[in-house]
Amino acid sequence: MKRIFEKVGPGHYLLLFLFIEACLLFYIKAGPQPAMVVTPDGKLYYNLAENLVNGKGLINTVREEDIIVPPLFSLVLAPFVLLFKSPTPFIVVQYILFALNGVYISYLAGKVFRSQLAAILTGILYGIQPVLLLNGPQYLLTETIFITFLLAVLHISINWITSENKQKPFYLLLFVMTLSLLFRPHLLFMFPVVLLFALFFIVKKVQKLSSLAAFLIPVVLLMINGWHNQLLHGEFVTLENYSGMNLYIANNPESDIGFYNSNMLPDYVEPIFYELKDVPLSEKSAILKEEAFGYIFGSPIETAKRVIIKFFLFFKGIFLIDWITIILSIAGLLLAFLKMKENRILLLFILLYILGFAALTSAGLLVGGQRYRTPIIPVYLPFAAFLAAQLVTGVFRKKEVEE
Repeated sequence: MKRIFEKVGPGHYLLLFLFIEACLLFYIKAGPQPAMVVTPDGKLYYNLAENLVNGKGLINTVREEDIIVPPLFSLVLAPFVLLFKSPTPFIVVQYILFALNGVYISYLAGKVFRSQLAAILTGILYGIQPVLLLNGPQYLLTETIFITFLLAVLHISINWITSENKQKPFYLLLFVMTLSLLFRPHLLFMFPVVLLFALFFIVKKVQKLSSLAAFLIPVVLLMINGWHNQLLHGEFVTLENYSGMNLYIANNPESDIGFYNSNMLPDYVEPIFYELKDVPLSEKSAILKEEAFGYIFGSPIETAKRVIIKFFLFFKGIFLIDWITIILSIAGLLLAFLKMKENRILLLFILLYILGFAALTSAGLLVGGQRYRTPIIPVYLPFAAFLAAQLVTGVFRKKEVEE
């Protein structure tokens, strides 16, 4: 068995790809859900792409609210709208991308842990992970491509932290992180994390002080998007104009921490939420964001308690396999810190990547179905695979000694 996994090549990755696709297709075939679902959010993004292709710009004509979303997903959809005039081909591409993401994280696991067995096991765990299947490519949503973004950020971060020449990967990292914001703004927390590590490398004299100029990249790209929205919508919006509502609902003391169903919203908001129903969306978002900050800064201890509770809710398993992978991932992370002393800086970065994603989501959203945990799952799964690989290797090593 040891010889089989001494070197993982294209054949292994092809088999992993086919295994993941088979798991996905079996799950969809065996379950009650249809093979292709255009969600309300999917209809919005597809409508934006249609209007762009028809020369109207990225405007929304399917929702009553004047909603502004990050533009990148609609730009990805636009070629499919132009060529096929149907979302079906794009969802088919998502099916392929879903398995490619599994192969991608397998490769990265092998790169980080220098264990080909951990790489293979990562792909297998990815293929059977129920939350990934539940929120998979059958939905016209941002999850599948956003996972690709998160893995690309992880890959470039690995190259940046482990390479001697840190300039090029650092600039590339800031660029890809900014692109991810134009897809979904969930990686905002990464900018201070990356700045902290960059300052550490500068102090250690392994990175140039001039590299901090890379932080102009997000400033420039977000300003360009803000000016675009100013021209198109008459509002300078760098990313979106609705997050204040999410922040308010998540931090309103009346909101139930176990909130999973948006149909229960009337039970968890104060009258002000409905008093603003005729106010333009951007203005409503700004007012509710101010209310949310009032709760947050007015009762910081209670807010911290709520965020911690939501943080654990964020990592609440929904199936037995999900719970097992979460527990194995935590144990694998601890083992990695013990055994991989030379890579502790990289492991710390990955840990902050996972925790920061969870903390930001927990602070700003009340979510159901674990949809918002989906993108970060492939980042922590390799630690479960690493633990399993260490156990398997230990068993075979013991047998070899006995023989």
